[in-house]
Amino acid sequence: MKQKIELVIDCAGSSIFVGVLDHKFNWQSQISCEGTALENLFSSVEAALKNAGIKLSSLSGFVYCEGPGSVLGLRLCAMAIETWRRLYPNCSELYKYNSLQLSSLILLEDNADLKDALIVSDWKKGAWNSIQIRATYTEKLKVIDDDALKLWNGKLYHLPQRKGWQSPPLEAKTLLYSPERISELRLHTAAFKATDQVDIYNNAANTFQKWTPKRHGKKA
Repeated sequence: MKQKIELVIDCAGSSIFVGVLDHKFNWQSQISCEGTALENLFSSVEAALKNAGIKLSSLSGFVYCEGPGSVLGLRLCAMAIETWRRLYPNCSELYKYNSLQLSSLILLEDNADLKDALIVSDWKKGAWNSIQIRATYTEKLKVIDDDALKLWNGKLYHLPQRKGWQSPPLEAKTLLYSPERISELRLHTAAFKATDQVDIYNNAANTFQKWTPKRHGKKA
């Protein structure tokens, strides 16, 4: 029986992280590359596998970041993993994690006395992805607007992930995104979820304005 080996891919931020985890959740290789997923994803995967001395066919599965973050990066990651799973059926295991939730768990790991805090990342102008930390656990992600953010009077952190539509909150402390630390939290059931397919995080259903054709009125 072959040992469990997972390929970790994170394209949520402004840089790409790829790594190989062994059955004891130790890194066999890590690659962190500045730039877009379109230009660097496949070369980073190739380098990580080469450094670990394995092939795609030797993997037992994948661990990936579902978002929120760079939409293009997340979609390219999803496309790549689903393609590889079809080419190599033995790579059947699939786990996902959330970038904001991972960051909140790392904050709790590093700050045992942290009781209440809010982490936000850019979604679109006037709106933020957010997750609230309460003592020893984190709440579910939700979208908040600028007005709700102004009402927050606790510790505030900002997670930069992509080219934003707005400046970070003035009071917020910038977080360093650290996907390499998932090796410390790999067994945390709240952070990693098994899934049958690659899902991209979606904070709300898309809404569309129905177009109604009308004749132009005559000018008076």
